[in-house]
Amino acid sequence: MKAAVWYGQKDVRVEERELRPLGANEVRVQVNWAGICGTDLHEYLEGPIFISTDQPDPFLGQTAPVTLGHEFAGVIYELGSDVKDFEVGERVVVNPTVSKHEKEENVDLYDGYSFVGLGSDGGFARYTNVPAENIYRLPDNVSDEEGALVEPTAVAVQAVKESGLLFGDTVAIIGAGPIGLLNVIAAKAAGASQIFVFDLSEERLAKAREVGATHAVNSGKENVEDYIAEHTENGVDVTFEVAGVAQTLKDSINITKTTWYCRYRFYFW
Repeated sequence: MKAAVWYGQKDVRVEERELRPLGANEVRVQVNWAGICGTDLHEYLEGPIFISTDQPDPFLGQTAPVTLGHEFAGVIYELGSDVKDFEVGERVVVNPTVSKHEKEENVDLYDGYSFVGLGSDGGFARYTNVPAENIYRLPDNVSDEEGALVEPTAVAVQAVKESGLLFGDTVAIIGAGPIGLLNVIAAKAAGASQIFVFDLSEERLAKAREVGATHAVNSGKENVEDYIAEHTENGVDVTFEVAGVAQTLKDSINITKTTWYCRYRFYFW
């Protein structure tokens, strides 16, 4: 089968690739939709970052070369011998994060983690093997295409959960890429009264308005701090910094109220 395989920095090859043998507790997924994450781009431009090159990944056991792709959905094609809770043909989405599962969910990842698609072959192929505990059934009203967005959507939802955002709070989101836009949707669903989105791209700002931003501002034309000062009383309640550059980090701190909660999302989307 063809796969997009990471060999090294600026070295991703689309090539024929043999499937790994299916483990007893694994599921083989036929991939129908996959998203390209910013992490994939960073691995291409600057890697290795998460990918193991000199020794096996401590959670998933693979070294480069590795098939990229950790945002994907598809259909169960084959079951490992010990997998009893799923059936061939079921539509599923993959949670790519693998951790020790020794502590509560909110602190478990601090003891280390890896990803399907970085620590082992992922979804940029027709088929891939995934631990059975990392797949979830897709309901009939969710398409495979939408299923490929579950993982990045979970990032935004978790950010809102951790922020302590309350119904009626004002929110700023700096960066209107995919994760920033998903943060708009999550903040709106959580009851934010005003959502200020800042970005340099008019196209992204238009999409931010479409999905629920009450203010979509080009930060190349408007000063972020001045705009928030003009449209709020002493700043916003919660800020999500989703760009990951020095100036936006400074802005996010300065525009948030002193009784503040500022959530930085330094994921690589």
